[in-house]
Amino acid sequence: MILQKKNELYNGLKSNVLDLNDDSFKLLSEKKNSFDDAYQNLMDKKEAMNKTKNQFDHLIEGKNEIKSNEKEWGELKEIKSTMKTYAKEMIELGNSYATASNNLSDALKNSQYKQIKKIEFNRQIRTNTKELNKSIADITDQINFYRDKVEIANDNGQMNDSTYQVKMALLKNISNELTKIQSSVKRITAFESSLQLKNKKMDKVWIGENTKSNELMKKIEYSITDVKNGISKIQAISA
Repeated sequence: MILQKKNELYNGLKSNVLDLNDDSFKLLSEKKNSFDDAYQNLMDKKEAMNKTKNQFDHLIEGKNEIKSNEKEWGELKEIKSTMKTYAKEMIELGNSYATASNNLSDALKNSQYKQIKKIEFNRQIRTNTKELNKSIADITDQINFYRDKVEIANDNGQMNDSTYQVKMALLKNISNELTKIQSSVKRITAFESSLQLKNKKMDKVWIGENTKSNELMKKIEYSITDVKNGISKIQAISA
């Protein structure tokens, strides 16, 4: 089971890596080769031990005991000695296999490559963009309401021209930032849809430098940064 999971994990990553000669992936390949070698050595020793046990079973077949003066005695002692040696070697090889397995797991965990669950990522993006669109709509309503108040105050002579111009300029700046944020939100949705389509046959997506989905993830991250910057600017203007 461990072998199957490790193979699926590694092969899944391998199929999503752009450059197999990149140092980051070469390190993982070295750990995977060590893991494969450790497993094969363990299986080879297990097979040798099973063959020796079959020899033992064949030797004692139909006999209650083998006495020291019988011709099979020497062969029996040799088989027992070999099995004892193999048993010790199996323990050592088992420990080596466990170490190689842990080393591979640690290398994957500490690498630049990460997996995200496609459905959960989609749910997170949809939730966040929905909240952002609602906030944009609410702020737009507030701007329109405040703009109407400023216009009325100016028309009624309750506000001098310089103050009016400053307030209208601030409102325009906020509206411009909102438009930019709205465009960024649309880009996030589009890029996320492309990510889903690109990986439609997979439940999880490999991301990080040197992966096929990295470009789309970077675009999503950049757009999210644009949204955060836009929000900060609006907060500063509003203050």
